[in-house]
Amino acid sequence: MVALEDNNGDAISCIVLMVDSLARDNESMVVVETLHEENCNIFKFMGEEGESNKTIGRHTPTSDEALAHLYACNCDANIETVFTRGDGESLLVSFLLSDVKENHPWLNDEEATKEMLDTAKELGDESPLMQSLKPAFKKRVGTNMGVTFNTSDTTIN
Repeated sequence: MVALEDNNGDAISCIVLMVDSLARDNESMVVVETLHEENCNIFKFMGEEGESNKTIGRHTPTSDEALAHLYACNCDANIETVFTRGDGESLLVSFLLSDVKENHPWLNDEEATKEMLDTAKELGDESPLMQSLKPAFKKRVGTNMGVTFNTSDTTIN
């Protein structure tokens, strides 16, 4: 198992930005959920800051404010993503943070991860981050949930 370092916040933020970019590429909506172990520091941080999933949800999903709580994470978070296209096709992709770090060792390097994250925020979809992580998702590894959603009357801010 890959050791989890203090850069979990940067690593998870990189993943969130990449998933968001991939959803745009595929004209999909995406929901990203991070599931943390019981003893993860994220729960302590959330309690101290008076934050909840609802209050964090008031921020733009990829904003610094929305991602800030992830920097308290010190566990091997399970990350679940559900991509939903306008035609109703849904795809669930679930993975552990340690698996992503094992496949992309630069995520274990705090300085490299920070640099990739800063560049991604500056360049957006054309950044090296997006190009380095997307191929794993393009294999369409996941579970087609077979659920149809009508998103034609949904407004996204």
